Amino acid sequence: MMEESGGAAAAAAAPTTTTTTTGNEVEHTGASNIKVQVSYGSNNFDVFVLPQSTFGDLKMEIAKATGLEPEAQNLLFRGKEKDENERLDMAGVKDNAKVILTENSPTKDKDKDEEEHEEKEKENLEKVEEEEVKEISKGVEAVSLVRKENDEFAEQVGSLEAVVCSGTQVSDKDFLFLTEMLMRQLLKLDGIDAQGEGRIQRKLEVRRVQGLVETLDDLKVKNSNPNPNPNPNPSSNVPEASATKATQEWEVFE
Repeated sequence: MMEESGGAAAAAAAPTTTTTTTGNEVEHTGASNIKVQVSYGSNNFDVFVLPQSTFGDLKMEIAKATGLEPEAQNLLFRGKEKDENERLDMAGVKDNAKVILTENSPTKDKDKDEEEHEEKEKENLEKVEEEEVKEISKGVEAVSLVRKENDEFAEQVGSLEAVVCSGTQVSDKDFLFLTEMLMRQLLKLDGIDAQGEGRIQRKLEVRRVQGLVETLDDLKVKNSNPNPNPNPNPSSNVPEASATKATQEWEVFE
């Protein structure tokens, strides 16, 4: 059983966590664990710990994967060496965060080449983190632009729904046009390379567009079979799904 930080292991009601080692990955089965990516020279491996753990706890888990004693480890996060008593969540360590592992020098005076190498590793890590932030921002911005377009299409679908539910028949061309435009919006969303928050926003917008297309399918059925006694509340009179729906499989857009 893995010793949990903050004295949690001493609490009788605390959840237990099981540790297993597979290849370059130290895995813990338990609730709320996060994955920390460790760069150690030319090697990279993952360690799973609780977000409330300290860097000292993280060193213990790294020792299981590398055999390097915690006392011989230096952990760098965002270019700074971290104190072993500092908590991961307080330092900003989240799921998939990256840390650099270096060994303590046997002497106080570090070799100049080693210092330059560590400095380059810090710079490279900072560049990687900056690029990740930029990519997430690009994805969120791209989804936001498509969302604004979808707002206009949603208004058109709402207007069409009001007309159909009032008992007035409309041309099938109106349904075909809006359906085609919404399918194009799905293709736009599918082409956005989004990560993190951008990926979440893209998925929500895809589901929104899918719902609009399904509404058009239902309205098309209702339009072809007008109700002589229209229901003033469109949302309470939803027809059965038509076999001709254009939304049989959405998984490709998820």
